[in-house]
Amino acid sequence: MANAVKAVAKFVRKNKDDESAVILRELCEALETGQPFVLTRLYDIPPKAYELAIKLLTDWRFDRHLTERRFAKYFDQDQEEG
Repeated sequence: MANAVKAVAKFVRKNKDDESAVILRELCEALETGQPFVLTRLYDIPPKAYELAIKLLTDWRFDRHLTERRFAKYFDQDQEEG
């Protein structure tokens, strides 16, 4: 997810006063904290910002999947040892 986060951060720094930068920042915060985010807000941003948001969501989902697999692996080991 680091690449997507870096790309979003770069976009936000370059476009500080733009509404799409605000939306992307809020999306990052929501993903980090687990707070809700209204996805329909992404309809209002330009294509480049939208693509960054999709990349961020894709990477976030993949990272979550890997984390869950790691947890499952350790829990399975506990059951085998117990």
